[in-house]
Amino acid sequence: MTKKEKRILIVDDEESIVFVLKKLLENEFIIDTASEGQLALQLINEHNYFTIFLDIRIPKINGMEILSYSRELANPPNIIIMTAQNTMINAIDAMKKGAYDYITKPFDVDEIVGIIKKIQKDEIDALPKDNAAAKNIDILDSLLVGKSKVMQEIFKTIGKLSHNSLTVLILGESGTGKELVARAIHLNSLRSKKPFIVVNTPSVPFDLLESELFGHEKGSFTGANERKEGKFLQANGGTIFLDEIGDMPLDLQAKLLRVIQEKEVEPIGSTNKPIKIDVRIIAATNRNLKSMIKESKFREDLYYRLNVIEITLPPLRDRKSDIPILASFFIEKFAKELGISGKQLNEEALLFLQSYNFPGNIRELENAIRRTMIMSYHSTLTPEDFYDIISPENINNLKFSDKKNTDSTPFEDIIRQRIKNYLEKIKDTNLTDVYKTIIGTTEKIVIEEILILSKYNQIKASNLLGINRNTLRKKIKEFNISKKNI
Repeated sequence: MTKKEKRILIVDDEESIVFVLKKLLENEFIIDTASEGQLALQLINEHNYFTIFLDIRIPKINGMEILSYSRELANPPNIIIMTAQNTMINAIDAMKKGAYDYITKPFDVDEIVGIIKKIQKDEIDALPKDNAAAKNIDILDSLLVGKSKVMQEIFKTIGKLSHNSLTVLILGESGTGKELVARAIHLNSLRSKKPFIVVNTPSVPFDLLESELFGHEKGSFTGANERKEGKFLQANGGTIFLDEIGDMPLDLQAKLLRVIQEKEVEPIGSTNKPIKIDVRIIAATNRNLKSMIKESKFREDLYYRLNVIEITLPPLRDRKSDIPILASFFIEKFAKELGISGKQLNEEALLFLQSYNFPGNIRELENAIRRTMIMSYHSTLTPEDFYDIISPENINNLKFSDKKNTDSTPFEDIIRQRIKNYLEKIKDTNLTDVYKTIIGTTEKIVIEEILILSKYNQIKASNLLGINRNTLRKKIKEFNISKKNI
């Protein structure tokens, strides 16, 4: 195998991105660049690159095609996918096809340095290539919604799990989407055409749970009038999802442990040899299993058998930036299901929802949107439409008046008072363009303060502001902001 060169290829048609990456890495690596796919392939064929930074949307040949081609090489480079389109499908698909990592624009230079150091330190072999076509894309896109960084990391993990059958333990509060993650893992795996069987442990009576899982023979106990095939056998070749595993009784935990270790099940009352099975196990719980182990309520050996790969889903209150996209998704979903079209949230309604902690997580948001769409007669949904579901008193730092206006947060109170003071001073003058003056001055101050906070790192500043770096550069020029003046 030919040794990789100390050379990096940057493939992007956005000059500012290429410039930043080149400046960041050129002291340690030979840097080549390409603004379109055809040239990128030519360079890949000429050199044995250590790493390639690859944008998805580039002219002539897209990034995913280049990724697939590169993974087929005898000594494939480490590929970092870059995109502003941070969807679940992009992230999972990139990792499935063997990308080393996936980053979204705008990115922090520290993130790039960290990735390069990780590649150098770990010297990890590239993930196995996957020649299978992407499966169930439409289904997957409707399963998980979220563009927050924490969700992007989860999507990447799902992609990495697509080539193996490792046991997965999903942790998270009720309503965070644990079953959806399990389904996404299954649908992206080589088992996707086989069964996905769900067992909700608390919903099955304890005395019937063993039979539900492993099956029974006719006459093996009172009421066993016929032979029953258990869930593990039904899932053979596919995936079994054991929801709320923390509620499983201890004696059954021991039997489950044996199934995992021996890869075989023995139906209740069977006198035959145990039946060999090939099943991927994904378990989930909203309980603290480590605390349960200390209290002797959960087997430690079973915990480590289940926790080969751990995925922790954050509560919705910790990913509030995803609420607008989740709300839009649910509105579109229920518009189709209920035949109710033309509904949309106004800005106050979005602010209202983002200011609520949602103890029921995504499930509670989903129910709130469904009920409001049914009950509201308006095409534009406002905070008042949610009042019978979410009391305004439960909103953090926000109160809504009966006049359909926000009273405002403490921060807004300060801004409001400053504007009132300013308007009081100019009310007797002939000053015009008050809106432009206030907005322009405020915008300049915000940009200056963020630049100070980020030590004039424009990538970090644009990320904090939530705007494109090119937009930030235009604003700096428009407001004549210079580093020495701030």
